[in-house]
Amino acid sequence: MDTWRNLCRRKNRSGPKYRIVVPNHAVDEDTLAKGDPNRDFATNRIKTTKYSILTFLPKNLFEQFHRFANLYFLFVVALNWVPQVQAFGKEIAMIPILFVLTVTAVKDAFEDYRRYRSDKKVNLTTCRVLDYSEKNDFHLKKWEEVHVGDIIHLSCNDIIPADMLLLKSSDSQGICHVETMNLDGETNLKQRQSVTGLNYSDGLYKANKFVYTIECDQPNAEIYKFNGKVRLSEREDNIIPLNQNNIMLRGCIMRNTDWVEGIVVYAGHETKSMMNNRNPRYKRSKLERALNRDVIWCVIILLFLCFFCAAGSALWLSQFEDSKAIMFIPFENSEQFNPYFQAFLVLLTYIIIFQSVIPLPLYVSLEIIKLLQVYFINQDLQLYYEPTDKRVECRALNITEDLGCVEYIFSDKTGTLTENQMEFKSCTIGGKNYPHVPEFDEELPSETGSRYSLANISRNSSDAAKRKAALQSAVIENLKMETEIQRGLASMCLRTLGSIDVSVSTLNHHSLVQEFFLLMAICNTVVVSLHPHEDIMDSEGNVDSIVNIPAAVNNTKSNNQGYENPILHERYRKLPETPPPNRLKPLKQDSSTPRAKTSLPPIQNQNLDRDKYPKFSQRQQYMPAISTPTGSMAGSIADSSIRSDMSRTRYEAESPDELALVRAASTYNCCLKGRSADSVTVWLPAEGEVQFEVLHVLTFDSTRKRMSIVVKHPLTKDIIIYTKGADSSVLSVLAKKYKEEPEFKAMLENTEKHIMDYAMQGLRTLCMAKKTISHSEYTTWSAAHLAAESSLEEREEKLYESACKIEDNLELLGATGIEDKLQDGVPETIAHLRAAGIKVWVLTGDKQETAIQIAYSSHLFNSDQIPIIINADNKEDTKSQMTHHIGQIVNDANTPISETSISSRKQMNYGLVIDGKTLSFALNEDLAEIFLILAGKCTSVICCRSSPIQKGLVVKLARDQLKVLTLAIGDGANDVSMIQMADVGIGISGQEGMQAVMASDFAIARFSYLERMLLVHGHWCYSRLARFSIFMFYKSLVTTMVLFWFNLYSGYSGSTQIESLFLTGQHVLFTAFPPIVSGIIDKDLNAETLLLDPNLYQVGPKGLTYTRMSFLIVFLDSVYQSVCIHFVCYFSYPEGVGIWEYGTTQMVALVLTILVQYVIETFRLMWPQWLTLILSFVVFFLFGIIIDSFFMTFDHPMTPYWVMMVTISKPIHFLMVAASIVLSLLPRLIVRIIQQTVFPDVIMVAQQGEKQKAETESQSTENSRATSPDSGYNRNDSKDLGIDNKALDLHHDSESASTSIVVPNGSTEPSNMNGKLRHRQNSNTATNGIAETPT
Repeated sequence: MDTWRNLCRRKNRSGPKYRIVVPNHAVDEDTLAKGDPNRDFATNRIKTTKYSILTFLPKNLFEQFHRFANLYFLFVVALNWVPQVQAFGKEIAMIPILFVLTVTAVKDAFEDYRRYRSDKKVNLTTCRVLDYSEKNDFHLKKWEEVHVGDIIHLSCNDIIPADMLLLKSSDSQGICHVETMNLDGETNLKQRQSVTGLNYSDGLYKANKFVYTIECDQPNAEIYKFNGKVRLSEREDNIIPLNQNNIMLRGCIMRNTDWVEGIVVYAGHETKSMMNNRNPRYKRSKLERALNRDVIWCVIILLFLCFFCAAGSALWLSQFEDSKAIMFIPFENSEQFNPYFQAFLVLLTYIIIFQSVIPLPLYVSLEIIKLLQVYFINQDLQLYYEPTDKRVECRALNITEDLGCVEYIFSDKTGTLTENQMEFKSCTIGGKNYPHVPEFDEELPSETGSRYSLANISRNSSDAAKRKAALQSAVIENLKMETEIQRGLASMCLRTLGSIDVSVSTLNHHSLVQEFFLLMAICNTVVVSLHPHEDIMDSEGNVDSIVNIPAAVNNTKSNNQGYENPILHERYRKLPETPPPNRLKPLKQDSSTPRAKTSLPPIQNQNLDRDKYPKFSQRQQYMPAISTPTGSMAGSIADSSIRSDMSRTRYEAESPDELALVRAASTYNCCLKGRSADSVTVWLPAEGEVQFEVLHVLTFDSTRKRMSIVVKHPLTKDIIIYTKGADSSVLSVLAKKYKEEPEFKAMLENTEKHIMDYAMQGLRTLCMAKKTISHSEYTTWSAAHLAAESSLEEREEKLYESACKIEDNLELLGATGIEDKLQDGVPETIAHLRAAGIKVWVLTGDKQETAIQIAYSSHLFNSDQIPIIINADNKEDTKSQMTHHIGQIVNDANTPISETSISSRKQMNYGLVIDGKTLSFALNEDLAEIFLILAGKCTSVICCRSSPIQKGLVVKLARDQLKVLTLAIGDGANDVSMIQMADVGIGISGQEGMQAVMASDFAIARFSYLERMLLVHGHWCYSRLARFSIFMFYKSLVTTMVLFWFNLYSGYSGSTQIESLFLTGQHVLFTAFPPIVSGIIDKDLNAETLLLDPNLYQVGPKGLTYTRMSFLIVFLDSVYQSVCIHFVCYFSYPEGVGIWEYGTTQMVALVLTILVQYVIETFRLMWPQWLTLILSFVVFFLFGIIIDSFFMTFDHPMTPYWVMMVTISKPIHFLMVAASIVLSLLPRLIVRIIQQTVFPDVIMVAQQGEKQKAETESQSTENSRATSPDSGYNRNDSKDLGIDNKALDLHHDSESASTSIVVPNGSTEPSNMNGKLRHRQNSNTATNGIAETPT
């Protein structure tokens, strides 16, 4: 009922825009008598099942009969129950449709039962809820019993049961942290803030004292948006604004916080997580669309055959004047002897007889094959990534063959082509560059002049593999610190900070350095964890004392900093962690500098069991490494003290960029020590631990592309804004002096030059700036910003305008260069994909120069490629540039060339680079066609500075306008749009969580796995399913045509020479399983061949296996074979024969012809195929003997008793069967031989190469087994000596041109593949044994 009520309410667009939530414990009895104010809201019980016991049968049948094929066969079954029309036995005609419906229903029931068990487990989970009947105690309740308005108490590591507004946290600043991996896939912790400004009667917090009304948005699916307010009184202005930082969403896990309490605002199916549980877009594969087209041709053939036979019946009957003249056709009365009436009845009869022309088992068999194909793809160890224990994940079962037909690939860059593990490399401060070159790598050459060039690392990976591994694990620890920065930071204290002013013309460089590193340390959302987490309430809701907790803890900024609950460390320890350190006092005390009032009492070290707490062990990678300068420096803190202090600190960042900056600052001893909603604590080298009051945090968004933090200087009380962001968004809001005054202008030019150098090295760049404002200016802005936060309409737009207003007239500090390394194997993968004829586009938000450098590093661009760069400021300029380049390409192609340059002209190709602003113009309707023409003439395209929406629009444009099969691959939430828009979406399970994976059709751990997914598994899946579909059409058509020819000689009476039970068994039993087995394991080529020659992949995109002519060829071949089968038997019985004996001979010939053709069309017959092949005929033979021995026929007019035994006892039977098979299959066999020898296609040429290679290896193996004349050693003696002969073979083969590796299934594969197949640098040692031999 809750779900139905939600659906009805969701459709009611005229309802209120906001919902009002009243705490349940605050509702008095008079109000309850009128009705619970929260009664219209959904309960917390969830139901994701589709069926119940009562609704399963009707609802499932209703869904199944939405398919046209099922409706058609239901109509045929109903038609067969009409006595005048009946062609088969009524019971027999029902078997095929019942079989299909039953199999599908069982599958649906199993899936729904799994959903039911999952729902039940979730609904029965318990949590602690305030019992509003007693109004002071928490008691355990099931999740399904939770209602909107309930107050819930949670401990560390508890799962949040509903969307709840955070009221109270054990943290002194009202902060808690949540892990949203279950919701959006992000593994990094998010910070949440309790509601501030609440007033209580005695100043002490208690759950039942919260009696205020909450006004918030209606339920919606936007997980990053929440608007609302707490109304403290009836006055309109007496409110507390709420935002997304105040809400904790269902399914998230509470971390790094002892306990929290919150009030439920959305429950059950109205929570944001449940509203985001949408079914993925149904995708239909390219092959399936071709099959549907040919099924329509089958319907046309069916109608033609039926009308042709009905017309023949009318003409034949019209030759007789009296029904009595037709002795062998009984009529109920003379009135029915109307040729035209009889023709109508015969038309319906023929619809039943020829029903098999539409292959009913086709779609069911395809689902079975795809399911098992997915299983074997999942079992391929070459696609397993050991460091993260990730296998390939197939989330879409109906588009596996599309992996073999991809024409365009759209890829993200960060986290997809790169590791998304940011490492601080360089920085520029005040126009001066600090490259930070590591000492141990000074001799590493670079094509771009930087020792950290991605181009160098990628292109010389074979020569510098060891040094590259060292860089990945020792960047911060082995960072060569700049001496000048050390000197500048040595005196860093509060007195030296904040001394830069816009009006000052002479720059103090040391102050710039200090401000720069302070910004790196505090302008972020990095979470710092220092202490263990304990709850004062046990799991049953019992507590010794939870009263007398000052409410001001959440509401004031500094007067309760030292408060600590006396029972905090006594009970309910949930997650042991490293204890907090003693806070260190600076060596020099200054009475004017505020200090932390008290330090936490020392806690003894705990020895953690790493196996017991794996999550804790994993997070140790974020511990900042502290590296202090050697020697003494004035005002600094001792090395050992700060190192001991920070060794216990753990950082959790929402983005790898922020983590890299904080770690870099920590390397220079400017350490982030703690963070709360209204303060941030840092360690300054010459000051010690100090605390800045945080006034506002303007979070990063994709529109502004900036983040700012507004703090108050502890000493001077100045209000300072620190801003970081993309260079384009920060440099555009600098003060005017950077364009007017020479000194500042030179500083800006140097900074821009350094940023360009970083980008050319492939580094990601961020600009840093600051601004000091007056108290009056801040007061005015703060009031306007508060109004924007309190607004429930157009809130995002107002907040954007408010942030832009204060982020103006900034002072430039500098910029950073952060490296994001390419993943192993990316250049080789892209090169092989391009060699396979696939066009690769990269859609990234990075700078143009960074993207171009990455393109060269990843082999997306090569030295022979001509780059076309388009940057425009308006629509007309965009059109002009694109038109110019198109004309230039056409002119280059038409320019006469000399004989000596023909080969170079053939290799000429272009690469397109376009930025986000220009792309927005190019995607307009009137320019989209020109953009696609230009992009189509380029082998690679890079779209820089592109937004998530633009990514989706680009994919949609290429898919719809170019009519190509597209694949999109990405790893983050910003890639979801293009992943869902593409025909095939692939998610990378990387550093940015699982949101891209959850939206994808397939998920892999590394971009390099895409090569094997497409070139090997994609090719196999397409080839198998295409040939299986052709065979299924052939099987249905040849059976139908055999029945058709018989009716030409039976007076178009609608009779059949084959018993209906045999016709049904022929489709679902006698010839069904061999093609299914081949559709799962048959291979046209080995994996190594497909990887060595990527050009073989073009078979899929060009549709060479299943073409528009395939159905026509199959139809003509079926007609010919049916003629042979029918007329060989027809002319072999000159004296006449019984109808059942005649039909039995044809049935045996038909089944054997189908099975032998299966053998001809199969590439490699392995034991599963031989087994099903033999069993199929044995089952058919035994079935005929058993049925004809004691079974009565369902058909009329006579029984086929003992017909099978009588038929096979006659020699002429075997002669007719043999003649039918030879005549039927001889043309196909001749065509195949000619095709293999005279006109081979690319697959056949590759097969011949494999065969020659196998013969060469076999001969080499035989030679290696011979006795060595020099040593006198004989292999046969090795068994007695306990030596493995396979190892000896491996040793001998290693001396040949191609070394072999023994794989699990006993076969061998070249390890170096003639130098063309790259070696994947992962920990997998197994080869493709599982994938190549799934049996």
